[in-house]
Amino acid sequence: MTRNTCRTIVCGQWGAAIKPAVFAVVVAASCAANAQAQDAMLRANNQVWIGAGAQQMHYWENIAPGKSDAERGTTAAFALGASTQRQLFGVSNLYFSGSVRVAHGNVDYGGYLQDFAGRVVQPDYTMTTRSTTTDVTLKAGKAIPFQLGTWNAQVIPYVSYSYRDWIRDSSRDPYGFYERYRHHVIGGGLMGQLEVTPKLVATADIRAGAMVGASMTLAGSQNTFSLGSKPVVVAGFGLDYAIARNFHVNATYEWSRFQYGRSSVTQVQPGVNAYEPDSKTINQTWMIGAGYAF
Repeated sequence: MTRNTCRTIVCGQWGAAIKPAVFAVVVAASCAANAQAQDAMLRANNQVWIGAGAQQMHYWENIAPGKSDAERGTTAAFALGASTQRQLFGVSNLYFSGSVRVAHGNVDYGGYLQDFAGRVVQPDYTMTTRSTTTDVTLKAGKAIPFQLGTWNAQVIPYVSYSYRDWIRDSSRDPYGFYERYRHHVIGGGLMGQLEVTPKLVATADIRAGAMVGASMTLAGSQNTFSLGSKPVVVAGFGLDYAIARNFHVNATYEWSRFQYGRSSVTQVQPGVNAYEPDSKTINQTWMIGAGYAF
């Protein structure tokens, strides 16, 4: 009797010991799977990359009947960027990124000519403008990983800063001009990422912000035009594929929209005053690139 009782107790102890062990194995396997899933997004977010593509610009000014003009065309675009997602100061999954993109090429101007009195002397006038845009974007946020059905995903709320510089040069035309537009944007956004496969990560991103310090400088003028500032909206989508652990290829699309408000009247030369009208710009940018994951 005693021996049977002892055996029962021992078996019970083994069962009690086995259950936590099995549970620990299951948890460890789950954590390992999650870590592996996280690893795909971490590799996508810890890399430096370069890209090339095209940017389509549509800029237009609505001034008055018979006094509207537009700039439209597609130029070559090049970009350089870096991002990281890591633990810092004891806080996990902090995210930082920065990029510089330059687009350059010829676009088409369609507008009108007027005299110094503001009278339209030629309603339909076209010329070629040499356009150069530079966009700098910085982001800082924190990733929040989660499960989306059977997929691993994360969202990254972030704050952002961006700077835009646009040189609009049609000075080679007899009636052309040289203008430089600049502005800053302070805002924030939300980026969502989905691990489609262990090597493919899809990213969707949307942000908005307040425009600060918008201005236009006209070559030959005595002053800079201070432009009205309106909200800026940017949305994009991207795919990152790991050909190897450290070598990635990517493709991105970005859509942006912003407006400049009418400036105050500014002297452009002795006896001649002018103002910059309300305007709107929509840009679409397509890029393909390659990156090194670290």
